[in-house]
Amino acid sequence: MRLIKNELFLKVFMSNPCPMAISEISDGTYIEVNDALLDTLSYCKEEVIGKTPLELGIFLDSIDRQKMLQLLNEHGYFKSFETFVSCKNGNILNAVFNGEFITIEGRPYLLTVMNNITVKRQYEQEFIRLENLNLISQMSAGISHEIRNPITTVRGFLQFFMRKPAYAHHQDYFELMISELDKANSIITNFLSITESDPLHSQYIVQDLKKLLERIQPLLETNALEKHNRLHYCIADTPVILINEMEIRQMVFNLVQNGFDAMPMGGTLTLKTFSQDRHVVLVVQDHGTGIDETILDKLGTPFLTTKDHGTGLGLAVCYGIAHRHNAKINVTTSSRGTSFEVHFPIYQTDHKT
Repeated sequence: MRLIKNELFLKVFMSNPCPMAISEISDGTYIEVNDALLDTLSYCKEEVIGKTPLELGIFLDSIDRQKMLQLLNEHGYFKSFETFVSCKNGNILNAVFNGEFITIEGRPYLLTVMNNITVKRQYEQEFIRLENLNLISQMSAGISHEIRNPITTVRGFLQFFMRKPAYAHHQDYFELMISELDKANSIITNFLSITESDPLHSQYIVQDLKKLLERIQPLLETNALEKHNRLHYCIADTPVILINEMEIRQMVFNLVQNGFDAMPMGGTLTLKTFSQDRHVVLVVQDHGTGIDETILDKLGTPFLTTKDHGTGLGLAVCYGIAHRHNAKINVTTSSRGTSFEVHFPIYQTDHKT
């Protein structure tokens, strides 16, 4: 760069692992950027030099740079300014900026250093979610026991009285009450399965996910017919994984049911598998209207639901199952539909079972 004649400064700037930029104070025109910034934002140098952040659409909020300049004018620097930036490839990053004035050949410029904290924030959110689940688990066992005891007692008396000839003409009412008690008991069971380390107390086995999905395909297709939707199976041969079959069946049923519920009649839901980066990936993709961005980060929270008659436990159960299988759920959504990807680690033969 012709303006920077200090060789030591230029070497430190260009080789710094932190994304850095030097820009005009007036409009933010970039006069120099280092390789770390280009790699992070997926640009080449020719695309950035001479352009402004506004022209490149780097800041999601266009007034962010004005806020930085206000802090710069007030204090001479700014620190830990957190915002969101857009990469050329479409990725959105959570970033923190530090900045201060520098003088080059008698002219003031803005030196900014960016720190990509996207993964850090994701881990923090996951930690908070797990902490909440841990709190729930500490409360749930005792509460569920206290609730289930009276439910069992009431159900037993209802069954006793419904067999009495005097109440023969009230059979429908008794069956309805028992059905509602069973529904409440089912909700408690699902609630407990979110937090227990192994709610089914069953053996994990090494299994081919394709064979499991083929076994439950008739049940899923029947569900599709009932919903007046179509189910597209695209199941590939993949390496074996260590799973609890009953839990994975429950996860698939929950994700598929949610997909059908999100689509209008006549929609197609795709269920597919593939291998990627030492993981087996299960994908459930619908063509609904997408998930509201305001709740996207809260998915998996117990009792969070957008359905009129939902309990908000289906996805929470799925996230609990994924956690017990050391799997990760990724969600992508738009106005054209939503895709849930569950990444299972491939079973290694040196694992001890």
